[in-house]
Amino acid sequence: MVSVASVLSLVPLNVSFRRGLVGNNLVLWHRLVTTLVHVNLNEAKDIFKWELHQNKMFTVHSMYNALMSNGVVMRERSLWNLKVPLKIKIFMWYLKKGVVLTKDNLGRRNWHGNKKCAFSSCNETIQHLFFECHYARFIWRVVQFTFGLEVPVSMDHMFGVWLIGFSKKNKSLIMAGVVALCWAIWLSRNDLVFEKCSLKTYMQVLYRGTHWCRFWAQLQKHEEDRTVVKEACRALETTVMQVFASFGWRFSYRLL
Repeated sequence: MVSVASVLSLVPLNVSFRRGLVGNNLVLWHRLVTTLVHVNLNEAKDIFKWELHQNKMFTVHSMYNALMSNGVVMRERSLWNLKVPLKIKIFMWYLKKGVVLTKDNLGRRNWHGNKKCAFSSCNETIQHLFFECHYARFIWRVVQFTFGLEVPVSMDHMFGVWLIGFSKKNKSLIMAGVVALCWAIWLSRNDLVFEKCSLKTYMQVLYRGTHWCRFWAQLQKHEEDRTVVKEACRALETTVMQVFASFGWRFSYRLL
């Protein structure tokens, strides 16, 4: 027998498997470890919460819905309820489903026939463009430094366990901002591919995201929520300006 605290106290985690993890099992394990590394256990009494209902209490109805839909409906509902334009919800739904967007088929290809990332020489995929490309990585680091959020590693992670522990209201506000940043990356990518525009700096892409975030803040029902969104945009811009002030404009070509 071993306690959870003793397992989590070691780096790497004190866990071994009879068989080696490969493929999707290895990806799922890394995702679980990424989530647990930010969990701090204390001596407080454990409290049971039912995550399938907004009041955290068990209901047969919520259990039935989860069993019938395998959890899909609840995850989709969080996306469609976001206070952003409908076309942006559809855009994110495509990304979440891993569907290749129409314009994606028109991207430049290498001699292997693979689409090339507009920002780098890597093969362009949804995973690369929004999480692994140096533009995406910079933006997620700014979000991490500004708000203390862990960096999302995939669309499934972003719309799944990424914001577990946050209230429904805060999740909605955070995801509205995250969607704006993804939309900014996509628009900047399209400017390069289809409009032949010059390469944007990290600051320009992030400011494009905060512009859309402020614009969509008008869709929030309550004035206090609109204020929270605008203050979050200002905080992101302050962080990136401090970064550029410390490292100079040439920093736009390097990562932290």
